[in-house]
Amino acid sequence: MNPATDPFILFIRHGERLPLPADDPFADVGLTARGYAEVARLADVLRPRLCWTAASPFLRCRATAHGLGKEPAVDTRLGLHGPWVVDPDLAAREFAARGTEGVMRALVAGTRLGGMRSPEEAVPLLLSAGLDRAAAGSGVCVSHDAVLMPAMGWLFGEAAVEDWLAPLDGFAVELRANGPVVVWRGRERRC
Repeated sequence: MNPATDPFILFIRHGERLPLPADDPFADVGLTARGYAEVARLADVLRPRLCWTAASPFLRCRATAHGLGKEPAVDTRLGLHGPWVVDPDLAAREFAARGTEGVMRALVAGTRLGGMRSPEEAVPLLLSAGLDRAAAGSGVCVSHDAVLMPAMGWLFGEAAVEDWLAPLDGFAVELRANGPVVVWRGRERRC
């Protein structure tokens, strides 16, 4: 992808966040000072081409998208239940029993989990959060590691999720003349 010329959609994890309270792993926390600084550096790179942002409803995602220079559209396909969760109560039980990494690894392996969509159902829903906005030009969808990593694992195999997803990392969708293509570290897959 040539971000200087090709239209794109980036799907990224939010910037570095403040610590989550031990008693509330789903707390709505903001970004650290370092997180804001890293978002500002990314904004400098993207600003000439960026037409829109969309974000999970969580503060850390909205702050990341806003820091890129565009007021984000809040989109629940990116979080606060996101593309994976069908039944929040059943899914919460899976997260409580397996932990975030356990849920992510199970989804990548194709395990059907209570209250959750399969990758075949969830990944197109996630991608639609960006593709539905593609006519407006290049943009960024800001989400969470637990949303993006199972999608990356399904799209590109388990090698894509060997390491935990760093803040502001993720994958791209190139908007090519013959249709959108998902790109991650030189690997490609048609949408």
